[in-house]
Amino acid sequence: MSIKNKQASVKLIIFVLMICTFSIGYTEYAVMGILTSIADDFNIHVSSAGLLVTAYAASVCLTGPLVTIISVKLPRKPVLLGLMGIFVLSNLISVLAPNFAVLAISRILSASIHGAFFAIAMVFASEMVPPEKRSAAAASMNGGLTVALMLGVPFGSYLGDIMNWRVVFGIITILGAVGFIGLMLTVPNRKPKVIPMLMNEWGVFKQKQVLYSFAITILGYSGVFIAYTFIEPMLRNSAGFGTVGITGALFAYGLGGVAGNFFAGKVPLHLLTRTMIGVMIGLIGVLSVFPYMAVYPAAAILATFLFGACAFGTPPLLQTKVISSSNSGTTIAAAVSVSAFNLANALGAWIGGIILSGTGSYHWLFAGGALVTALGLVLSTFAHFSEKKSMYQYEINKS
Repeated sequence: MSIKNKQASVKLIIFVLMICTFSIGYTEYAVMGILTSIADDFNIHVSSAGLLVTAYAASVCLTGPLVTIISVKLPRKPVLLGLMGIFVLSNLISVLAPNFAVLAISRILSASIHGAFFAIAMVFASEMVPPEKRSAAAASMNGGLTVALMLGVPFGSYLGDIMNWRVVFGIITILGAVGFIGLMLTVPNRKPKVIPMLMNEWGVFKQKQVLYSFAITILGYSGVFIAYTFIEPMLRNSAGFGTVGITGALFAYGLGGVAGNFFAGKVPLHLLTRTMIGVMIGLIGVLSVFPYMAVYPAAAILATFLFGACAFGTPPLLQTKVISSSNSGTTIAAAVSVSAFNLANALGAWIGGIILSGTGSYHWLFAGGALVTALGLVLSTFAHFSEKKSMYQYEINKS
């Protein structure tokens, strides 16, 4: 195969992986835009429908590292095909779910492949290109998540309103099937070049900054999902948004997420913790004023954009901090980092459901989110001072 043909083949494979990551990212976030539709269809409270978010995130948290470890030594192609096959089947079950319990089970099944697929696909994409192009390959593949957030969620919310929430899962099923066929036709069948020695990597949990990062992730990001899980019904209730308004607001959130993610990706390594503190302060501020801005449609769109920017400005900082703080054990650290984010998602959705059931007010969701995020801010401050102390001691020992 010529170099030009090989490059075209690699680009095609990465594009197929983008389709897969888009569909997986879409199914994770789509529920937030169709909670009201699901709740109305099954005649349950919207707080109960929010348990779908908790179930999905908890499943990713528990199964991601486990499935990754089990499959890490196997050839990439059959593993990716198997995971994508489960994904398609689970979303088909969601389309046909006769009751809420079956829908919840299908969400758990869909989430069981999430962490492993992303981990294996990321490594596979990096193995196909020269070292200097690995970041670009990974960024291209992860572009599926960004597109899912910015376009997929608002579009899904619109379809759920004018048609039915099952249509959204039907589209996800079709996208997953396209991804499955693409994997079958384009991905070569080969074993991984480097097999991580996972048993040698558990020492990462002895590193203080890594533990700080996990704790900050769980607390700080739980605050985001206390509010975001119920943002669609909240905007209907406060801003009086209909189908078009909700679609615009969710698009604004996704656009803000893209902006925040882009900003965080440019932060120098030595400013990670300090920038994270600043972003969390901004997030607390947005959560605190959101209910008061949300009563005015134009202000609600602006607040939603700022919410997305602050919410998605934190994950790249935290993930980079985990990897950079891991002198050894980066594989297991990265896997646990993904689980920590999804644990935060599950906790946030669960706490938000309790707050909504107990108070009956969407305003308290944002107050609760701000309070939990403030705990993450306190931990970030401790991490910052601990980091400075370690650097000071290092300089003294060096001199």
